[in-house]
Amino acid sequence: MDRKLRGMLVVIPAHDEEEYLLGCLHAVERSKASLHASHPEITVHVMVVLDACTDRTAQLANGFSAEHPGYSVLQVPFGNVGRSRAFGVAQGLAQLPASCSPATTWIACTDADTRVPEQWLEEFAAAYRAGADAVTGTVEPDRTELPAQLYRRWRQRYLLAPHHPHIHGANLGICAEAYLRVGGFKALAAHEDVDLVDRTRHAGYRVEATDRLHALTSGRLEGRLSSGFADYLSALAGEGATAPAAR
Repeated sequence: MDRKLRGMLVVIPAHDEEEYLLGCLHAVERSKASLHASHPEITVHVMVVLDACTDRTAQLANGFSAEHPGYSVLQVPFGNVGRSRAFGVAQGLAQLPASCSPATTWIACTDADTRVPEQWLEEFAAAYRAGADAVTGTVEPDRTELPAQLYRRWRQRYLLAPHHPHIHGANLGICAEAYLRVGGFKALAAHEDVDLVDRTRHAGYRVEATDRLHALTSGRLEGRLSSGFADYLSALAGEGATAPAAR
């Protein structure tokens, strides 16, 4: 199978992420440049959705977008990551050229505290052309932010392999056609990524889990939303061997 890909939309929600945002955006820009070198025909647009930010996140996002074509910055008061992702997707799809139909557009999701690999968008494009309707990648906490013992504990519980069970909004992609047909992200305060992937699978779409897409995310123990990756790391630190299974 070799499906045509015309557009890629990257959506990045952010809530008070001044410490990490530029690292995220520079990583996305490197991935954009790598994709453009091999597939200049694919239009890439990046939507940064600033949700109820009170720090310098907006200033940094606007400064970056002013210097790098293909970025849009939106400010919203939602206080809800699912709604922020959905809004970014809706606005981004509307900004893509008419040639980028839902059937030829890929939505790539990450988080503002995450650095995606350089081949991120190329791997998504290859998976789509090979028949995948959605792809779930893996993440790794920045070990420089974690005690060595906690990092080892996390690694023992995390399956870094093909067909892994993990779903992270920080490293997730889906064909726009499938996304729209299953109803997109719901306005959930947490696990909106898991909900979307579950509905995509149940609708009969092909969801591929791969460790070829491996992103570096924050190792902080206090996150920006309840029940997120930071809360999992915090539980792992506090509960030791009795901590929950890896996300």
